Amino acid sequence: MQKPKKWILIRGLARGKGHWGSFPQKMQKFFPNDQIEMIDLPGNGERNQEQSPLAISEYVADLRQQSQFVKQNESFHLLGISLGAMIAVQWLNDHPQEVEKAHLICTSSASTSAFYQRYQLRNYLPTLRLFFAAKDPELYEQTVLAMTTNDFARRQAELPGLVEYSRKYPELRGNVVRQLLAASRFQVPKNLPKSVNLLGSFGDGLVSPHCTLQLGKLWGVEPKMHDAAGHDLPIDDPQWVLEQLL
Repeated sequence: MQKPKKWILIRGLARGKGHWGSFPQKMQKFFPNDQIEMIDLPGNGERNQEQSPLAISEYVADLRQQSQFVKQNESFHLLGISLGAMIAVQWLNDHPQEVEKAHLICTSSASTSAFYQRYQLRNYLPTLRLFFAAKDPELYEQTVLAMTTNDFARRQAELPGLVEYSRKYPELRGNVVRQLLAASRFQVPKNLPKSVNLLGSFGDGLVSPHCTLQLGKLWGVEPKMHDAAGHDLPIDDPQWVLEQLL
């Protein structure tokens, strides 16, 4: 029997913990004895009125203050996507005694990939539209999901819950810009104190799969690559993601 684990889930740019959709419930069912903690980044979700930091290290400091696992001096696994995975890398690097392993979904680094790979050019115009769609949660979520998912059925299944969450906790434009700046400046360390689990997808239309592959080369880690899913792997193919966490 596998030893129960503790997990901290960290969402990405302009996404709160509610934007995991049904993934946390599926994860709890898949790992029934594990404990899962979800923490919003400052500026996202339930913390949308707070100001987002401009440095990844500041997000780490903030989340460590929020985490019950840290307060209880318990080690845990980190599961982060995109910006959340950058935070997980910094956390593992700065506090390796706390983190058993970091599982990184579709992330990137300024030191290993070009800006047009880290945020593919096809997304610039839809991203601009998002700034004007913020007052229309349904249009906002439809635009985000069109950029980050490829499975239409999964997209439609998750859409109502995501729309309701974004209606309740709208994102402030200034925080989106601040998070973009923090992500754009982030450079991963060349060496990590522990191994990581790299997940990516060849169907990622937001962040080029090249970014995950380059991180694998840098760290000597073989990435686990999905054949067709979009950037938001936990939405597009949650079962595949869960199987990669075993």
